[in-house]
Order: sequence, then C-alpha cells, then structure tokens
Amino acid sequence: MIIHLVRHAEAIERTPQILEEHRFLTRRGRKRFRQVAKSLAKLAIDPDVILTSPLVRAVQTADILAEALRFKGDIVVVPQLASGFRPEALDPLLAEYAQAKEIALVGHEPDFGLVTQALLGTKSPCALPKGGTVSFKRSGADKGDAVFIHLVTGGGKIITSHGKALDRLQGDGQ
Repeated sequence: MIIHLVRHAEAIERTPQILEEHRFLTRRGRKRFRQVAKSLAKLAIDPDVILTSPLVRAVQTADILAEALRFKGDIVVVPQLASGFRPEALDPLLAEYAQAKEIALVGHEPDFGLVTQALLGTKSPCALPKGGTVSFKRSGADKGDAVFIHLVTGGGKIITSHGKALDRLQGDGQ
C-alpha cells in the first residue's frame, strides 16, 4: 500500500473567539497548498481513498487535494485523525481500507511527525511542514518500516532523496 501523509495547510491563528476545530485555512495557506497539490498531481499520485481529520482546516486541505487530483471518490472524515493520532493507530485505520492500493491521510502535527518517524524507523523526531506531504510504500504483510517515496514541501518542492527528506523532516519542519 502507498501511504501519503498530508499535513493541513496554514490556518488562522488560535484566538479565544474561534474554537480550535473551527480554525480554517488562510488565503496564503490555500494558495500554497494548491502548489503542493499541483506537485502531487505531477507525481501522479492516485489515492483510492482520501481520509481526513474532522477539523475544518484539514477538511479544506483534503478538498483542495481532491480537486487537484481530480479525485472521483468521497473524502472520508475520520475522527481518529483529529489531534492525538498516534503511530499505533495507523495499522488499525489502514486495516479498515485494506482493499486500497493507495491512500491519503490528511491531519495534524505533531501526530504525522510521530507517524513518519515510526514509518522511517528513525530515532530522531520528524515534523511535516504546513501543507507538506510525505509518501511511503509498505507491503501489506509488513507492519514495520516503510520505504520512503518522496516528500513534497509546504511550498510544493519535490524531494526524492531519502537523505535530503530526512534533513527537512528532522530539521525545523520548514
């Protein structure tokens, strides 16, 4: 299965007036993620299913992704992908979509950084930039390490080098 972890794009700042789950994408966030989605379309990613956190900023990011990929299916809102998703929750979630050959998950940090760290089997922490996407291939039988495919930065730059991607993911997350 190919797994694409997509961190939501830049959202409005936290304020006492807006509940955390209602924070939405900024204009800049939408614009930058369209560039990321364009890069993903160039890479010909073709998920069978797009799963997203129920938080508004993640749903908006998933919608932009689906539009750019001309995705024909439904975007599925998955409560588990809300803040607090941990690496040990990945396999049970993927098992619900075992028929999928390729899947995109849209969620949050630090959650996806922890999942990325677990999939790479690295000891150093990882962090995805806002709007960034990291992709892996993992055989159905192998629940351990995954094979890195590519990283698309929050600005849409495609990185296929495992070493360069690790530098980005383990640096400041930008």
